[in-house]
Amino acid sequence: MSRSLLAFLGVSDYLPCNYELYGKKVDNVRFVQEALASMLCEDWNEDDRIIIFLTKEAKNRNWVDNGHMKDGKPLSREGLERRLKSLNLKAKIIPVDVPEGKTENELWEIFDIILQQINEEDEVIFDITHAYRSLPLLVIILLNYARVLKHIEIKGIYYGAFEVLGSRPEVSEMNIKDRNAPIFDLTPFAYLFDWTSAINNFITYGDARSIFELTDKQLAPIFREAKRKDDNAIQLKNLGSQLKKFTELILTTRGYDIVRGTSRGFNVDELKKLIKINKGSMLKPINPLLDRISSKVENFHKDDIQNGYRAVEWCIEHGLIQQGITLLQETMISEIVVKHFGWDKINDREKRELVVDAINTKIKKLSKSKEGESDKARNNKKDIEKIMEELDDDFLRIYDSISQHRNDINHAGFKNNPHNPENLKKKLRENFEKLER
Repeated sequence: MSRSLLAFLGVSDYLPCNYELYGKKVDNVRFVQEALASMLCEDWNEDDRIIIFLTKEAKNRNWVDNGHMKDGKPLSREGLERRLKSLNLKAKIIPVDVPEGKTENELWEIFDIILQQINEEDEVIFDITHAYRSLPLLVIILLNYARVLKHIEIKGIYYGAFEVLGSRPEVSEMNIKDRNAPIFDLTPFAYLFDWTSAINNFITYGDARSIFELTDKQLAPIFREAKRKDDNAIQLKNLGSQLKKFTELILTTRGYDIVRGTSRGFNVDELKKLIKINKGSMLKPINPLLDRISSKVENFHKDDIQNGYRAVEWCIEHGLIQQGITLLQETMISEIVVKHFGWDKINDREKRELVVDAINTKIKKLSKSKEGESDKARNNKKDIEKIMEELDDDFLRIYDSISQHRNDINHAGFKNNPHNPENLKKKLRENFEKLER
């Protein structure tokens, strides 16, 4: 793993100023790249690199010394190459030629050139101050591409905001001690791509794990640097954790925990509370999502059998077919167990098997099957008959249909005439809607 500072060099005759970043300040420099190298590359070694991308014009004007002219005579200016070398850093200084980016083909060429300069698992800092026209957008897209392709870590994207000082004539009249220009940290904007993907995973697939990982990652510096506990950060971290655990319960069909509304480290009431607390949070990308999350979990409650059916709706909405079929059948069983034996028996294997036997026995009678009763049905005839009395025929047909689809899924389609995925999805929705009616 190596570290890389990448930057474009522009063509203007830059005025000296004092650049500031994270409380550090570098005085009286013409090039923001010099300021960034001074601040960020001081402890770098020979494996690390400072890479400057140069058009032909930028190379002639600002990379070499005395590149600017006035009245046909060169102006006395130290180029960026000399300025970087004067810092006596251990990192390699590498100039790389690039086209101007005036055509689509040239933009693709720039994309390829930059990508080639990025090593596997690099820690990358990019200065986009002099990236003209569409290049800043290209850089952010490229860095996210390289993060997936080359497993890089984006350590910083920076922009030296010289223009906040005023126009060039105005700045030229200012005393150097007053020319204090900020360097903006634009790194959070690169993570908007991650947030887009994470939010899409939640909205499309009902999976909040990526949201939790991003929340955890972006809050980590706050927890490292805070001298005292940051309550807002803690509440936001807790929200990410609760949301992740909630969606994992559905993804792994933890029906008991879903109907109870609690499990190890999860409480549905706490999740609802944290959604309200975190509205207007410090992580701006998550704020528009909170109302949507709230609407999706508001009907889940502690100790409520209906949670199972709400989880089935969630599965249908997010294409979780196997989970939906399993949860639908197990919630139907749970509802009967609670009705006949009470909440404390909802997880009792014997009672659940008894209910299943009652259902299957009546299904056989409904279909006029000649198959005999099971031993359990014969041994628990009184309970079986009581349950069977209250089983609706439509309920039984739905249950039987779900059993066939669940069996098909559990055996991975290794049977005669297996269902195709679209049919399984369709049947889940149809059976759920029939049961609702």
